[in-house]
Amino acid sequence: MAPGDPRSRSSGVRRAEPVSAHLPVVLGAAPQLSIAMPASEALLEPTYAYLSAYCFAVFGPSVAQRLNVAVYELFANALRHGTGKKDVRVELRRFGSGVMLLVTNHASPAQIEALCKHVDRVQCSPKAAFHREMSRFETTTEPAPMLGIVRVAHEAGLALHVRVEEDWVEVSTLCD
Repeated sequence: MAPGDPRSRSSGVRRAEPVSAHLPVVLGAAPQLSIAMPASEALLEPTYAYLSAYCFAVFGPSVAQRLNVAVYELFANALRHGTGKKDVRVELRRFGSGVMLLVTNHASPAQIEALCKHVDRVQCSPKAAFHREMSRFETTTEPAPMLGIVRVAHEAGLALHVRVEEDWVEVSTLCD
């Protein structure tokens, strides 16, 4: 290419490090959408608005409605409970008629342990977990209710999977 050739111009967009650099890629499918961003709660609402619109445009309402609950809650949890040392990554991968959501972030061992215990409790009985967390709103007990994971399992009816490698944690769900 000659200097000045439009093909030699750079957009300035850097290629993000793939999540597989930290965790093995789930089921080997390439991401349909992958976003990495600093762990800043200020990014929750604008990023969610984009992801929600994307889900409705690409996957249709029956999948998008359930997927949007998971996108919001898992992304919010990653932003709020991660250490903030590394980017938070959100990926969507298509599998036949389903879509896998993966949210990856950096977390402390204590945060990872609490997450794994909470997911296990919720997976055993989403309905019981929902009632338990809702009852915590009526009392002044600590810690505060943890409804995000519960909403994904109970309201959206999605199973959650947690994978950990060192201080990286990936929470995923498959929606179809």
